This record gives sequence, structure tokens and C-alpha cells, in this order.
Amino acid sequence: MKFLNKIWQPAVIATMLATPLVWAKVTIYMLGDSTMQDWADGYYPKQGQGQDFHYWFDVNKAAVVNRGQGGMSLGGGGQDKNGGTAVGYYDMFFKKGCSNGNCVAEKLQAGDYVVVQFGINDINYSTEDFFKSNMKKLVSDVREKGAFPIIMSPIRRCYYDSPTQIHNSYRGYPALNQSLAEELNVPFIDMSEMVANYMISVGESYAQQFIFNYATKSEYSNLGSDQADQVHLQMNGANAFGRIITEQMRAHSDPDVKKLGEYMAPMYNVSVKVSPEGSADATSISAYYPQGMTVMLKTIPKNGKKFLGWYDGNGNKVGAPSRSTVKSPYIHTFVMGDASTQFTAVYEGGSAEKYTGDGAALTAFPTTTPKSLDDVTFVPYTSPEGSTEDSVKVDKDIKKFIDASNPDSGVGNTENNWTGFIGDGFYNMENSNTSFASYKLKFPAAGYVTLAVRYANGGSSDRTFNAYLDHDYYLKAPPTGSWDTWDTAYVVLDVPQGEAELKFMSTTSDGAPNIDAFGFSIAGVCRMGDESCEDSSDITKIALHGGAGQPAVRLQGNDLILAGGALAQVSIYDMQGRIVARKMVGSGTLDLASTVGAAGLYRIVVKQGNVKFNGMYAKVK
Repeated sequence: MKFLNKIWQPAVIATMLATPLVWAKVTIYMLGDSTMQDWADGYYPKQGQGQDFHYWFDVNKAAVVNRGQGGMSLGGGGQDKNGGTAVGYYDMFFKKGCSNGNCVAEKLQAGDYVVVQFGINDINYSTEDFFKSNMKKLVSDVREKGAFPIIMSPIRRCYYDSPTQIHNSYRGYPALNQSLAEELNVPFIDMSEMVANYMISVGESYAQQFIFNYATKSEYSNLGSDQADQVHLQMNGANAFGRIITEQMRAHSDPDVKKLGEYMAPMYNVSVKVSPEGSADATSISAYYPQGMTVMLKTIPKNGKKFLGWYDGNGNKVGAPSRSTVKSPYIHTFVMGDASTQFTAVYEGGSAEKYTGDGAALTAFPTTTPKSLDDVTFVPYTSPEGSTEDSVKVDKDIKKFIDASNPDSGVGNTENNWTGFIGDGFYNMENSNTSFASYKLKFPAAGYVTLAVRYANGGSSDRTFNAYLDHDYYLKAPPTGSWDTWDTAYVVLDVPQGEAELKFMSTTSDGAPNIDAFGFSIAGVCRMGDESCEDSSDITKIALHGGAGQPAVRLQGNDLILAGGALAQVSIYDMQGRIVARKMVGSGTLDLASTVGAAGLYRIVVKQGNVKFNGMYAKVK
């Protein structure tokens, strides 16, 4: 994420008698959880409300810094769902430790704005008392700098109790935000109610397919699995909710908030038509956008209706989408220009409707999101308990493990003083709640996958640690009996396509367990810089580097084949680090199935004399 400092724009009047004038450009800081944060392109179309929020503002008048952080609560100090002491956003990112960049409080200048939206994760990681305490401290810190706080209630989850009632999944936190705003005399924007009204106005099917992150791998090439996420937003939804925020700012009763309306960029309307009418089950609704923002248009055909394509306001069929990962013919994306326009979803028997407007920017904007029951259909939804990743089953079929002993960065040590590890050693994080081990990875596709972490905990109590990948994912590591005994912890996480950083972080002063290796339930994940990124179940040849006479090893089905002539010691370990078999092998074939006696994933280490060569993982069937 790129953070912007206060920028001063000089305006010099070109006259000998005039004094130069300096105009301050305000900065708007967006604080929140994963529904606010920036998501990497590899997660597309997932996006946070703050991700494109800067487009709504004139770049010469206001800068937007999105400091949303996935998984965070505001409060902290309470107990998380695994029994550990939760650390909140105020401590980590706003005022104190700031483990991810500079503290927001250090950056604030007089006249800046701080938009605060928390509550979704506080139901698990905080208490109302801690939430109140940290909100009061944050507001005080903002005002001390001469900046303006704005409190927003959290958005709703995509859960319909009925066509006219959206479930309040986050208990008392929307109301608590409002009561704190009244108590502290802070401007308030009720996004919980505004989003609920919006969801009612568009209906459940539209909310799923166009607002929340219900996306499929048939629509987007970067997705490795279909998404059905009732918590997070897709790009269209994030920008729709950002539009609501700006509308509330324009019409706010507080003069300091209302002044933000003067800093906004021109807005241009995109009118959306369907021809012939009635051909689609749903199509993007007409809306307005600022220049530079990416617009997503989508249509869902009715059964039996043939879609011909999207056509622009001149009656021409559009070209390829601006986003290369879009592969559905029903979706078109383009970058908004500096004029209002029109698009038509044309089906068989229809024709493009040409735009007849003057292209002018809008001068009036809505101030409310009205409820409407037109064309609303209701299908009962699943339980609101837990976020989407909690409902995805753990898949213990781990395709490949990665040695964790040498992270790209960390606070701790690479060690090998305990036995049973399966790589070159293990990583022992420092005994503090700020220690970590970070690994730069590359993922083949986006989607929910299982992360397996092989660990040892010789202590007497559980050690909970955080596997942070653009979001908090907590794993519990119960005692293993000794530091020589290893076990595996599992958690489902949402990965992007492409490069990302996985960061194991301690959550207590005792530190995390010793970490030996980690792996995923999808093939093709690799560490940046590694030459090989193969599925261990489909390895055809792995050369063990060395001089003449040293063995070359390859897997063929359940056979381990060695060539080179010299005797080599083959050790086979299970995923708990226990030795399963050890044999001396020369040139020839070792039948792994009969050697280990049971199907599963095993670690194979080949030694010649005192030299240990590269090991491998083998899936025995």
C-alpha cells in the first residue's frame, strides 16, 4: 500500500505586488477492517470500500489514504475466539506499536479527516467496553492534531431475513458506534442502515451477484474456485458503497463533513439499457462515477435468451474488457472518462440504443437510499454465524510442503537443535508478541485453500499464532509433548493469484510454536526465487546436485528410482516427523508403497556419507 503524506500545493500570483498563496490539500484517512482494506489484484474482483475511494475526490484538493486492515477489531484487550488476548487496530496501526508502517496519528495534520468504521470483527476479538475505550482515545488523538473524526457503522452482511429485512449480524456494534458518536459529538454516517436500504432496493439476487463477492472461476481467470462470500465486496459493490458515503458527506448536517463535498471530483452518469427489455434476469443498474474509476457492467441472461454483446453509446460493440482477468462474455469493464454515456446489453432480437444526452457532469446527487420492493425475490439464506472462510471445509490433502526454516524476514532464529524436523531445520520465533516469520510466495489462482503448518510446542499450554495473508487467520497450536515432537495445524484462508506475503506472527509474549514447514491444498504454490514449483504428487525427476557419482533421484508412481552407482541412505518420514523407514540403496528402484506400508504424504531425505542432498515430498497411493 502506498501511503501519502500531506502535500502542499503552491499557487503563486504572477504579479510583483502579490504575496504567494499556499493552499493546503487535506488528507482523508480511511480506517477499518477487511471490508475497507485494499485487496491485491490477484483477489479480483474482491475489493474494499476504501480501495477506489480516492477517485471520488479532486486530486488537487484532497488525498485519500486507505489504512484498512483485514481481520482487525478497533477494541483489542478482550479475548479472541481462541482464548488469546486480542490486539486492536488502535494499538497496532493508529497510535502505538504500528507493526505495519507508520502510525496514522503520526501523520495527521490540522484539517485532515479520519473516517473510522469498525464492529464486524469486534464481536469476536473485543468487548464493548474495550471498543468504547479505544474509540474515545482515537477521537481524542485525532482532535488533538486539529483533524476531524467521522464515525461510520459497519456495513451489513448479505443475509436477508425477508425481502424487507436485512439481518443484523454484528449485534450491538452498529448502535454502539452511533451512541459513541452522539456522546463524543462526532459526525456519524449510518452505513449499516444505508447499506440495508440499498440491499432491499436491489434485492437478494442482485446483492449477491453484483455487490458482494459471489464470483466464479468461469467469470474470472484468476480464480481457482468459486466464491460465495456474504461478508466481503466485489469491485462494483465497494464502489457502490463508496458512492453512498460521499452522498452522505455532501448532505451532512456537520459543516466540516459537508465541506468535503467541495473537494469532490466531477461525476458522470452511465446509463444502462437492455434490448429487448426483459431478456435478462439481472443487469447492472445505472449509476454515476468519477473519471478514472473502473466501471463493471454485467448482465445475466434469462433461460433461452442469447446474449449478443455490450454496445456503447455510439451503437458500436465494445472491445475487450479493461481488466484482463475478466473472461465472461456477460461482463464488460472500462475506465470512466470525462463525459456521461450509455451502454446497452443487446440480446437476440434487440439493438443498441444510442446515447442522446450532452455528456455533462451531474449537478445533483441523492441524499438517501430509498427502500423499494419492485422485482424483489426472496430465497432463505444460510446461517449468519461466521465469515465465509469459516464455512469452507479443511482439506488435509496437502499437495506440497515448503521448508519454513529460513524466512525472507523475521524476528527469531533458524535452528536445528531439536530432532524430527523434515527440512533443513525450523524457525524459532522470539518469545514476544511482536515476533514473526515472513515468506514471499506465488499462488497459481485465487480462492479458498487450506494452509497446513507443521509445528512443535514443548510448552504446557496452547500457543495461538496468526497466519496473516491480507487478513488475520488464527491457528491454535496445542502442546505436542516435547520440542522433538511435531504436529500439524490447519486453517482455511483466501489466497490471491500471483505474489503475496504470508506472515506467521506471535500473538502472546510466549511467542509462537517452532515452525518446521507449511503447505497448501493446491498445487503450484512456490516461494519467490525458487526454481521449482512442481506438484509433489506429479514429480517426474528431481536431480540431486553434486559431483560425479552422486545419485540422481526421480519419482515414478510409487517407485523411487536412483541412478549414479554409489550407495545412498534413503530416510522416509511421515508428516509428524517420525521415521518410517531407512534403507541403503544403490542404483535401482525402491518401492515406496511396500516400504512405508500405508498411503499418504511422506518426506524423503537422501544422504551419501555425511552429505545430505535435497529432499522431496512424495504422495504414496
